[in-house]
Amino acid sequence: MNLLFRLLLTLNATSWMVVVYALKAEWTYKSIPVWGIALLILCIPILLSTLSIRITSKLGSDSIHGCSECSLADQEFLPVYLGYFFVSLSVPNDMTMSFLYVIVFIFTFISQTQYFNPIFLLFGYHYYHVLTPQGTKVFIIARGKVIRNKSYLDFDNLRRINDTTYIVRKEQ
Repeated sequence: MNLLFRLLLTLNATSWMVVVYALKAEWTYKSIPVWGIALLILCIPILLSTLSIRITSKLGSDSIHGCSECSLADQEFLPVYLGYFFVSLSVPNDMTMSFLYVIVFIFTFISQTQYFNPIFLLFGYHYYHVLTPQGTKVFIIARGKVIRNKSYLDFDNLRRINDTTYIVRKEQ
């Protein structure tokens, strides 16, 4: 399940390239206009993001207590997404875009660090770099208000994405 979840997160992180490219290339299908195709393609990462959140219950559980540092990372990934957009706008044709997308997807998946998803921000999640009591920096995705107080640095109901990335799962 962890592999499927990581594949979904990678797809969510990179799918914006396709959305922007589809608009630029003015993709159409039968009588569906360009903006209709773009909206349909835009729905894909939203639906996959929803699915990603739903399957977090299948990931391994963990908890981290007594963290000493926490920094908000929401804004750190804006340059990456701007890069995706600019690259997508400069790609000349579908074949080049396909090749480029596969390369970006593979590198993003292998790096296991690019699990930022702007759709999660819309769903109320925030991204944090947290220093554990053992001195390890981990990346935590948590829903709710921005953490501004050290007393809130205890994380129960974590689900492990990889060795350094977790998502907080609110049990229902």
